[in-house]
Amino acid sequence: MEDTPGVNEQKESSRMKVFLVMAGMAMAILAAVLAFSKVDSAYAIDQTGCLSCHSNYKMTKANGQGQQVSLYVAEEALQASAHRYIDCTTCHTTKPHEVPTPLTKLSLAQKCGSCHDYQFQVHRESVHGQQLLRGNLDVATCVDCHSPTGNPHSVIRVLEAQAPAYKKNQAQTCGKCHGNEELMSRYGIVEKVYESYMRSFHGKATRLGSSDLSKLDKASCINCHGTHDIKSVSDPVARVAGLENLARTCESCHPGAGMEFAKGFPGHEEASPKHLPAVYYVGRFFVWLTAGVLAFGAMMVTLELTRLIPINIKVKPRKKARPREK
Repeated sequence: MEDTPGVNEQKESSRMKVFLVMAGMAMAILAAVLAFSKVDSAYAIDQTGCLSCHSNYKMTKANGQGQQVSLYVAEEALQASAHRYIDCTTCHTTKPHEVPTPLTKLSLAQKCGSCHDYQFQVHRESVHGQQLLRGNLDVATCVDCHSPTGNPHSVIRVLEAQAPAYKKNQAQTCGKCHGNEELMSRYGIVEKVYESYMRSFHGKATRLGSSDLSKLDKASCINCHGTHDIKSVSDPVARVAGLENLARTCESCHPGAGMEFAKGFPGHEEASPKHLPAVYYVGRFFVWLTAGVLAFGAMMVTLELTRLIPINIKVKPRKKARPREK
């Protein structure tokens, strides 16, 4: 006996319901497995099992200067680093315990240069690199600018928003050294470069603007001073040395700016009666003008309020004193 069309439709509907229920259960099981399973990507990188010892935060070693250097590697930082897909032996060789490792700033920069050769060669000719070759340990090297903790195992790609070298964070990263008055005083740098930049139009626009890289088009430290090729401001080839170089640097963002435009740049030194007196006195004038306008406005509002508010204060008449009887 053949099924009627209505019965066939009911059977087809029942099969579809069963299929949807089974598919939903399968997806729920898969989601649960993925949620509760531990995906340990760090050990996928660590093919030689280095973290079995180096995950101990107490592990240290004496460097060439006799200082104890931590050999601890934070697994969480390694998972988020730019080099998370590179095995430890890429930087530490296949026999790290048999290779002398001085653990100095210079040796670390040289190790970075084994892959990033161009950046290393350019940095070596910069004001930071030249001082590093002379044994100056105050200068910035690779990890100072590319790692939030100054550790080679936590280097972050420059395109990630939390990276120290990300456009929005560059001034703060440079400010770790150039905002340190004690450190800068050793080199005769008295200007508060970080504070002055953050008070400038560029600094305010960067701080208050979007974190979207496509919208971060305001000048930061590297736009004026360079990246790996930063020169001393007293070096004739520096981007900000002399009016001609400064004008050329300004024109990279402001086409056709020219020499007159560059003359108006106050630099990082605060305007004073001796340095850019016109800028100083005009600035003071507008401060007092703004304060005066606000004070006058507040006074006018107060007077208007006192006129509108009814004052109902009844003064009781004084009783006349009775004349004394004689």
